[in-house]
Amino acid sequence: MKKLLITLLLFILCFHHSQAQSDEQIQSALDSITKSSNYPGLVFTYIDSDNSVRAFARGWADKETQVEMTPSHKLHSGSTGKVVVSAVVMQLVGEGKLNLDDKVSLHLGDRDWYDRLANAEAITIRNLLNHSSGIIRYEFKEAFLQDLQKDAGKIWKPEELVAYVLDDEPPFAAGEGFTYADTNYILLGMIIEQITNNTFYAEANKRVLQPLAISSFSPTNVNDIPGMAQGYYAAGSEYALGFKAPFLVNGKAQNNMQFEWTGGGYFYANADYARLLKAIYEGKAFDMEGLKDDFFGYIDAPEIQGSYGLGVIKYEFPGLGTFIGHSGFFPGYNTVGFYHLESKQVFTMQVNSTEMPQLTTFFRDYIGMVRRIIAADKS
Repeated sequence: MKKLLITLLLFILCFHHSQAQSDEQIQSALDSITKSSNYPGLVFTYIDSDNSVRAFARGWADKETQVEMTPSHKLHSGSTGKVVVSAVVMQLVGEGKLNLDDKVSLHLGDRDWYDRLANAEAITIRNLLNHSSGIIRYEFKEAFLQDLQKDAGKIWKPEELVAYVLDDEPPFAAGEGFTYADTNYILLGMIIEQITNNTFYAEANKRVLQPLAISSFSPTNVNDIPGMAQGYYAAGSEYALGFKAPFLVNGKAQNNMQFEWTGGGYFYANADYARLLKAIYEGKAFDMEGLKDDFFGYIDAPEIQGSYGLGVIKYEFPGLGTFIGHSGFFPGYNTVGFYHLESKQVFTMQVNSTEMPQLTTFFRDYIGMVRRIIAADKS
């Protein structure tokens, strides 16, 4: 018995030593890429198959005031908010309140502008979810960008956003191509609110975030979000949406964020995004067993160099395997998060810069971190 206890003690000590070394190696790697890619700040979360959450932060949440980045800082999520929209839609499908092959006209066809949408009579809920509707982006329209700068506090109505793409010719017939467009998810938000008779944010909180104990997600419908990291970008660049720099002045956004809504529409602490992905892809957000064939019904998405399901991106990386999740961009903030199917691990990363040098290194640095961790786990 004494020999067994000594063996167990040695095993426990070795395990904790290995775990500490692993954390130190991750921290060292994050230090290296933060320095080499010149990120102001970086947050990274790794959730193992046993659900242990390991969150790291490096660099500055605010360079000017020398506030260090921490795992609790909030960063803009960009398009990763689409995974919440998708989860709400899949719940409504599971409850029989919505059908993936419903024509969108069944729900929005009585709006006086609806017939002016591209492929108006043919598009389905599925087409909106996987960006195969043929409806294009509103957010890069010149008229929208000009209007966006007029009032940082403007509350955009969904119909106002959709109006920028009315009467546009579709690049393909519904279901016969892929073009990524937030407009699809704006329309889904309108449908969710119509079916539930509730605001999207309230419905998402009730159906997805609260049940999964995701506490840090904050809607981008206000300009003052406590604990938000400063975002850095080059004002005047094509990726800045005409925003003034810096993103935050005295802790408040000086540019309009509310417009993104169901195209993204959240700030969060990075670890909560990792928790959300793990919960969704392991069937805790909706009836995954009954809907997985639809949810993971991927179509080719050459525009993003991968495949796209119903609010989920799939990538295959040689030597690593299959990853599913979503990335997101917003001026000053870049986000990526994927679930590794083979190991059931989740990896999420955010930086508070979208200046051109950082845009070109971000995904490479993320994949480098993922490759490092997976290789160490296999050894």
